[in-house]
Amino acid sequence: MKRKCRVLIVDDDVDICFLMATALESDQIEVLTAHAGENALTLYQSYSPELVLLDIQLPEMSGIDVLAAMKEIDDDCKVIMVTAYATIETAVQAMKLGALDYVCKPFKLPHLRETVQSALDFITSEPEMVETLEEVERRHIEKVLLEVEGNRRLAAEKLGISLRTLYYKIKQYDITGQ
Repeated sequence: MKRKCRVLIVDDDVDICFLMATALESDQIEVLTAHAGENALTLYQSYSPELVLLDIQLPEMSGIDVLAAMKEIDDDCKVIMVTAYATIETAVQAMKLGALDYVCKPFKLPHLRETVQSALDFITSEPEMVETLEEVERRHIEKVLLEVEGNRRLAAEKLGISLRTLYYKIKQYDITGQ
């Protein structure tokens, strides 16, 4: 049987914490809660949750400071910042520190569930082999050259590039047999 995903909710508002926990707890999700930064860090180290919902406005230690400390513990930690005080500066700062997403209060519970589920799906999915832009371009050039039976002038026209650029790309990608 597959282990439940752990989600740590960190918010100094006990009612908001309870509301989010109740909305997220399920057969697939186990919820932990903390109401202050130090407590959150202790729970994070003890339970290694897959995802953290972290309020930016916390007493004693800001959510940004908690995020930075979590990143020191585990550079790969996944965090969604939650705040009623959304500013561009804090959003940018959170994203620079590696936050996955940003949710503004007041939020609708279906939106929160969807955001959390999307994050968990992303976290638990197998990493896909993503082609680089160069690989896509190389494959496309090869396909077009095959379609035009190696006619480079026609291939350049179909690709919307100059013949000189096509020759450069053929050499760059070491495309042979065309």
